[in-house]
Amino acid sequence: MSDVTTSNSNTITGSCNCGSIKITIPRSDQMVLCHCTSCRKSGGSMASSNFSVPTKDLIVEGSEPKRYKSKGSSGGEVTRNFCGECGSPLWTAVADPSSVFVKGGLFDPHTVPQPNAHLFAKNMEDWEIVHEGAERLETQ
Repeated sequence: MSDVTTSNSNTITGSCNCGSIKITIPRSDQMVLCHCTSCRKSGGSMASSNFSVPTKDLIVEGSEPKRYKSKGSSGGEVTRNFCGECGSPLWTAVADPSSVFVKGGLFDPHTVPQPNAHLFAKNMEDWEIVHEGAERLETQ
């Protein structure tokens, strides 16, 4: 069974690991990899793949996500939304309420574009590479 269905050519739909929460967002060719320590720890990975999505365009179906609030590197509040059943990270909300960062790993392979930027690149491991054509930003 596929985790993603293409609702139409303008949107993509993905889900958490257990399928209890589905996320639909506008299709985009812009995706960033964030290497901030908070993204690294919350995802258990060297970076988090993120789509920046207008909050009004985020469609969430299924179970109510759990939330974890902390301070971001700017000192502002960061709210991480995740599935309470399987723990999959879903999206992150920051101080600017007009947009959220939806996790690229929710969507099927071959539907996520290569990154156009690496955020907090100062935290990249020596062996990590900046993808060809992607901007390297030492912070955000």
